[in-house]
Amino acid sequence: MRLRVLGCHGGESATHRATCFLINDSLLLDAGALSRGLSVPEQAAIDAVVVSHSHLDHIRDLPLLADNIIGVKNKPLDIHCTVPTADALAKHIFNNHIWPDFTKIPNPADKSADNPTVRILPFESGSTFKIGELSIHTVQVNHPVDCQAIFVKDTHGTLVFSADTGPTENLWKEINQLDDLVAFIYEVSFPNNMRQLAEVSGHLTPEMLAEELKKFEPKTDAPVLLYHLKPGYTDLLKQQIAELGDSRLTVLKPMDEFDF
Repeated sequence: MRLRVLGCHGGESATHRATCFLINDSLLLDAGALSRGLSVPEQAAIDAVVVSHSHLDHIRDLPLLADNIIGVKNKPLDIHCTVPTADALAKHIFNNHIWPDFTKIPNPADKSADNPTVRILPFESGSTFKIGELSIHTVQVNHPVDCQAIFVKDTHGTLVFSADTGPTENLWKEINQLDDLVAFIYEVSFPNNMRQLAEVSGHLTPEMLAEELKKFEPKTDAPVLLYHLKPGYTDLLKQQIAELGDSRLTVLKPMDEFDF
């Protein structure tokens, strides 16, 4: 399994990119920052996006992706998400006001009878489904809007993306059952002195991260790859994460690449 980190922050700046992970060059986990990291042909090679939730830093580049692939990609782009997220995309993004409704605009490069540029395919939380050769499973996590941790499994193992979450229980119950975990992408957003903000916004501080990791009982030595650091606090967060003294932890940066 190949992982490319197109973006891994909880916001944007000249040196920070919002959340977007590319698996095996064809599957996106969230779409906060893909357009700066991929050429148009690379974007057209994406078959599907699994969206964890509807917040802007996780969906921002979906409209740009749709616009870039029309007339270039010869089949629809599939966006997989829960019903609440699908409703948000339909009402607030692909609504012919903020952006054209690419779910209803035929793609001239696709000669099939059913040829929308984009298809939004809702799933239920806890579902397991296939995207090509990959098996996708989701678990509800703790965030102000409906938000799903995403488990991606291939023949080499399972990668888990926590998505945005505060303290939770169901995620640990499911991840601790895995005997093939290859990597765990986990969130941390605010420094320790902003714990109250982290709690009300469904995020973690380094201290909260350490508390949550006490529930983590992995059967493999998979790395814990940290994402969603807020741009204004990145240096302080890195310092506080280092002070935890947990050798499993690696802070991600844009354009990192991994093979698992």
